[in-house]
Amino acid sequence: MADAPDLPDAGDALPDYVRGLLDPAAYPHEPESVELAQTHISYVFIADGFVYKTKKPVDFGFINQVAAETRERFCHAEVALNRRLAPDVYLDVVPVVRLPDGGYAVDVPRDRGEVVEWAVKMRRLPDDRTLAALLEAGAAPPDVIERIVGRLIAFHAETRAVDYDPAFAGGAGVRGWWGREFGEAERFIDGTWDARAAARLRAFADATVETEQPLFDARLAEGRVVEGHGDLHARHVYVLGPRREDLVIVDCIEFSEWFHFRYVDAGYDVAFLAMDLEARGHPELGDELAGRYIAAAADETMGVLQPLHRAFRAFVRGKVESIGATASEVPAAERRRLADSAAAYFRLAAEYGERRAAPSLVVVAGLPGTGKSTVGGALAGRVGAAYLSSDAIRKRLAGIDIHEHRPAGFREGLYAPELTARTYGEMRRRAAAHLAAGRPVVLDATHARVADREAALAVARAAEVPALLVELRTTDADALARIESRQAALATSDATPEIYREARELYEPVVATEGRTLALDASQSVGALAREVAEALPRRA
Repeated sequence: MADAPDLPDAGDALPDYVRGLLDPAAYPHEPESVELAQTHISYVFIADGFVYKTKKPVDFGFINQVAAETRERFCHAEVALNRRLAPDVYLDVVPVVRLPDGGYAVDVPRDRGEVVEWAVKMRRLPDDRTLAALLEAGAAPPDVIERIVGRLIAFHAETRAVDYDPAFAGGAGVRGWWGREFGEAERFIDGTWDARAAARLRAFADATVETEQPLFDARLAEGRVVEGHGDLHARHVYVLGPRREDLVIVDCIEFSEWFHFRYVDAGYDVAFLAMDLEARGHPELGDELAGRYIAAAADETMGVLQPLHRAFRAFVRGKVESIGATASEVPAAERRRLADSAAAYFRLAAEYGERRAAPSLVVVAGLPGTGKSTVGGALAGRVGAAYLSSDAIRKRLAGIDIHEHRPAGFREGLYAPELTARTYGEMRRRAAAHLAAGRPVVLDATHARVADREAALAVARAAEVPALLVELRTTDADALARIESRQAALATSDATPEIYREARELYEPVVATEGRTLALDASQSVGALAREVAEALPRRA
């Protein structure tokens, strides 16, 4: 067995078996080379077409895998849980053995020697097909966000919802988590965590947890808290081809039964990737991701908590990378990189609280196919607003699933004037309730008539909050192209090209005399449109 290569800086701090597994002869498929990567909790061995991961014997409070039997259990959990989103990647749990001659081998029969550790065996995926790599190369498919949202919507619908226990995953659970995490991260203040950024984040989190405690409990009762992914960022998303099954998501959290790790509000999974996209320089894609998810799920209150959810995810990344920056076994250059990255994440966490809008009402209007729903969802997630969709409310009033399509003639069936009037009335009633709770609100509907828009604006006047009427405009060709390209599984609208043409004939364009208005060219990106509207809203103090 050849000698293991020398390691930079911290090689001598590595366990013997880790140094042993750097020898290609330790693997049954005899790779040409072995590359070692590390996280704060794992050693990762990249050996040609396969990857092996072992667990470090560490205790950081939020994770304790010091005991060998715990590390083995976590390996089995990692394989089982990750097969939900990457069924062909996670192959097995295999032993690491010390051979009679003192060397080491992995993925061999246990009777070859003494089992000293366990490893997760994975099929290696191409590094250049991660979402992070594709974005950096400018090669991400134009529909990649829509494909990710489709996968997440299905995943969250299929995975197990958390039982109703507010102490675990409701308002009390959220309060306990923030208190515990702030306590564990305080040691990084005036190091990787700027004291002013820490104070701003603490004030934002404390205020949100206090005012929205009933909402946390309500979302738990609605089944919005699920056994999710927990570590969803762009390096864990692989785009291997054009088909739905070619989008693979790896490396979910397996190690903790605690709330906020694997058991999360579905909004946390969305927020993690949205935050990561922003941290990588793509904030508009992050807003589009949240917007498409909120609109497709017709999740009325996910947007309210998105600023806190994204701040949570940035804060956790800051904490994790701070831990890596102080780990003696990590090479010095990598520790410096982690320290800089941790500081940037901590700053971003504080910024999310400062983007929230004050209580206000945004009335989104426009013909079918102008992108109202996605822009409305993106805006809600960016500024912390409730999102009310006429398409979803209409179907719920009719007692059918929001994704069930029942196309009919214009102003017929589900779209008969009587049900339309009920739908708009219910939207306004819910908007008034959210405004009374101190939340901004986004109303997503055609709002084709001046009378419809005036009734919506009257809700803002009654609540004594600012209102903004936003009209999305585009060409007939673009609107029709959007309508025809919609993914049925994500769309809540039943609009057809015929309905669009009939609606266009009766639509009453927005005019300045209706109040404070903003007319936008819907051909812009979803994120750009959401940001432009957000900048026109008053900020929360």
